[in-house]
Amino acid sequence: MLTQRFEAVLTLEKKGLTLPAKIILAFQGKRVPANLHVYGQAEEAGPGQFFVLALLRRPLSLKWRDAFEVLEPEKLEVVGRGSVLNPFPAQGTHALKGMDKDFLLALCGGEKSMLEVLCRKKAARGLRERDILEFASLGPSHLVQLSQKLEEQGKVKILTFSPLFLISRESFDFLLDKIFRYLEEHHDKHPARKGVPLDRLKKRFGLSEKVLALAVKSLERAGKVRQAGQKLILPSREVTLSAEEEKILGQLEEMCFRGEFQSLSSDDIRARFRLSSERLEKLLGLLIERRKVFQGSEGLYIHSRWLDEIISRVRSLGKKELTVAEFKAMTGLSRKYAIPLLELLDQMAVTRRKGPSREIL
Repeated sequence: MLTQRFEAVLTLEKKGLTLPAKIILAFQGKRVPANLHVYGQAEEAGPGQFFVLALLRRPLSLKWRDAFEVLEPEKLEVVGRGSVLNPFPAQGTHALKGMDKDFLLALCGGEKSMLEVLCRKKAARGLRERDILEFASLGPSHLVQLSQKLEEQGKVKILTFSPLFLISRESFDFLLDKIFRYLEEHHDKHPARKGVPLDRLKKRFGLSEKVLALAVKSLERAGKVRQAGQKLILPSREVTLSAEEEKILGQLEEMCFRGEFQSLSSDDIRARFRLSSERLEKLLGLLIERRKVFQGSEGLYIHSRWLDEIISRVRSLGKKELTVAEFKAMTGLSRKYAIPLLELLDQMAVTRRKGPSREIL
């Protein structure tokens, strides 16, 4: 990937020499005019060294630890030697006002130090293999070995191996705390509402599906949350139902088992039982929490017994793939509800999307 700016550490050839603002940089025989902005001395990195930001006149393909020489533009004498630290610094004039010294110092270290600090920089978004390979010249197999060592040391978590996807352990623990506190605040503000939709958490914290899934599993293992369908709830905020509500709850479960939710709107259901929107949401949330009912997208509610039957039928087909048309014929559902149900089976690792069809796992 080409870049026209990079951060580096360099050493002057002569003590007391002042770096000119306009210089020539030499990379393996290639000379490129550049402007140099000196952040300041880098005593921690080594005696007589400086952290700098270089602005190139033309783009080059550079990576972490690429070596270069600094030439005086008139006589082309070597006045300094350096090493690329960050090939892709922040854009804009604000980048000239300062530096992330801790970040650059970490990049002065070895490969594990570089990988760990890149993970921390990405925070809860996670660090993808393609970003690492664009940043540094590392082989994929060597990269996996480095990641495994960092995971053993408790520095990162590996979300997937192929392609590699990492998240900083420090960032991940901070994310778990933020999600838990957000759930507490939500329950305090909306005690009648049952849980927080996963999509809302994903959007609020800017998470990928894989990071969110790992966070939910970790919080569930710690006993802090419980996933109910497409919502996350706090087990400590249990709901007590009246006798009337328990009766309505049983009737709602029966309606779901008969498939009536697919032909009735939420307004129809509220009118039949004289429920407010919040009370209906609360009761449906309880059915999901008790695993009587599973919820998909597009208003799909499916009874656990029927879902178990569908899963059994899918797995007994004796096929490796299943088309949407075949699934619609098998379930008798319209496309509006067949697609959300297939997506629910994807989430449950019963199927996996493969182009226009599904692979049966």
